[in-house]
Amino acid sequence: MKYDSRREQYRTAGGGFCKMCYKVLAIVIFTLILLQYLYTSLPRAPTFISDIPYNSTRHEPLFLPSVSEASPEDVKNLSAWMYFQITPASTGETLPLCPLIPPDLLGHLGEVPASKPPPEPHVLPGGQWRPEHCRSRDRVALVVPYRDRKQILMTFLAHMHPFLQRQLLDYGLFVIEQAGTDDFNRAMLMNIGFVEALGMREFDCFIFHDVDLLPEDDRNLYTCPNQPRHMSVAVNVHNYRLPYPDIFGGVSAMTRAHFEAVNGFSNVFWGWGGEDDDMAARIKAAGLEITRYPKTIARYTMLPHVKQKANPRRFQQLYSGAKRRKTDGLNSLQYRRLELRLTKLFTWVLVELSRPPS
Repeated sequence: MKYDSRREQYRTAGGGFCKMCYKVLAIVIFTLILLQYLYTSLPRAPTFISDIPYNSTRHEPLFLPSVSEASPEDVKNLSAWMYFQITPASTGETLPLCPLIPPDLLGHLGEVPASKPPPEPHVLPGGQWRPEHCRSRDRVALVVPYRDRKQILMTFLAHMHPFLQRQLLDYGLFVIEQAGTDDFNRAMLMNIGFVEALGMREFDCFIFHDVDLLPEDDRNLYTCPNQPRHMSVAVNVHNYRLPYPDIFGGVSAMTRAHFEAVNGFSNVFWGWGGEDDDMAARIKAAGLEITRYPKTIARYTMLPHVKQKANPRRFQQLYSGAKRRKTDGLNSLQYRRLELRLTKLFTWVLVELSRPPS
């Protein structure tokens, strides 16, 4: 009897101990979930002191308004002007095509440092360039949606111009800056970049590029193949792994024909997230495929930056995206151009966005 009584006491004590373990485990799990939520939701400290933290009530443009703004008529024939600037007048024969594999590529460059000195401007006004000794196979417009990241932009320009020139591209670099106090609309800015670039001269390939991503290998050619290409496959902050198969964010390449076939990006995504997944769905709906370089080549460094406010409606907008594809995009784009300037290293377009009817 004493043995049975003692065993019963141990069983009761053990049961109480197990219940206490479950409670502690539940508290630990809840704490971890709460910490994860706070980590992903709360704003992080800015890395660059000179950067203006993301703030919906204050945005400073890259340049002050100018009375000597270049008009579209001044720049729409830029392609012909460039040719006569670069090509000697005595050249009577057509330049040969540039080689398929540019001879001056360096290959793997490694992670790019967060700050680099600005380069000597070896480009024409507006960030335009083309090789002198051969005729480029691609006319590329690099479109950068922008707001409040001046120091990051300077690092980006210092890296990208030499990178693109080693690839022997005929290119122009366009920084499309959003004015006003609305949430950032990356997709609409890329649509505007497409329209504004074509208003200046002919391009057949468009690279849509986040300003905080820098390519680590110049064999990652900034050209447009016969299918849309997701360029930023392996990013350092993702341990150089593809986050999910259908991702189309960061850096992407599309021909003019492909971009018009999918009606561009959706204009309804205000705030961070959703617009690239919507574009991936548009590409598939148009019978196209997303292609990629191997992750050993399509490597990128992401520069530290302040995280933007997430779009709380992005999942709802993604779900209803199929209904809007024919009416939401390039054919519904509404904006007002406030400034157009050919700077030393890029073409700057400051725009005010209009929200489409909901």
